[in-house]
Amino acid sequence: MARAGYPAWDEDEAFFDERPARRARKKPVRWFRMILMSSLFIGGLVYFARHKQDEAQVISASMSVPSSVLIAPAPIWRPVAATPAVYAIEKAAGTPNVEARQHTSGAREDTLTLGQFGEVRHARLTLIQGSTEPPRSFFVDIVRRAAEAGLAVSRNAQSRMIVTKFGPIEAAAMTLVGKAEQDCQTFRFADRDSGFGFQGWLCGTDAAMDDAQLACFIDGIALSHVGSPSLKALFARAERSRTEACGPSARTASIGGKANHRP
Repeated sequence: MARAGYPAWDEDEAFFDERPARRARKKPVRWFRMILMSSLFIGGLVYFARHKQDEAQVISASMSVPSSVLIAPAPIWRPVAATPAVYAIEKAAGTPNVEARQHTSGAREDTLTLGQFGEVRHARLTLIQGSTEPPRSFFVDIVRRAAEAGLAVSRNAQSRMIVTKFGPIEAAAMTLVGKAEQDCQTFRFADRDSGFGFQGWLCGTDAAMDDAQLACFIDGIALSHVGSPSLKALFARAERSRTEACGPSARTASIGGKANHRP
């Protein structure tokens, strides 16, 4: 049967089947897809394997690095040897307990304590060399020193000035409170030129301790060990200003009278 429109169509062509040819043309496409999918699958496996390896390296590195440790800054004050003692208190009732410490700036503090708080003639004296601290009010300085000794100030009177071998010294009657309560005479001195000063208190049997008793105690502060040239000069000058006697007639003079304001 001749194909319509094709007179030369013969019987062989009439029975020719085109489906095997189409299948033959489709086979390369199917193999290409299989190769492509296999390549993608293998590539994915390689990617995930490398990703896991990188994660393992990161974890191993983080475990090998020690965790940071918080280090507190060094304290600004550190204790130093208190012997040989730099200072002494003449005619003191007993040997004072001495503690010393040094500031990172180079300043030094020596604290001399006589007896226990609450006892008769208890005293605490802190002497400073090379102080660079800004000036504070008298009351604030004494409250700060009392806190260092575990005490508090419950009452205070107006400050006054008394005469000592160091010159004018600010003083005030205060009541200090710890496990007990004691009336004391507090005092403060500072020489800005040499950077030397001292603060403290002297506690007696009553609050009526006069200026002469306090002045005699302060005049008893002495330099017992070689200090800086400026400190030696200051104490030498102070010794030349010491009066012959330490009695009421020699120490009751005041300069400037009572202060017009509270410290």
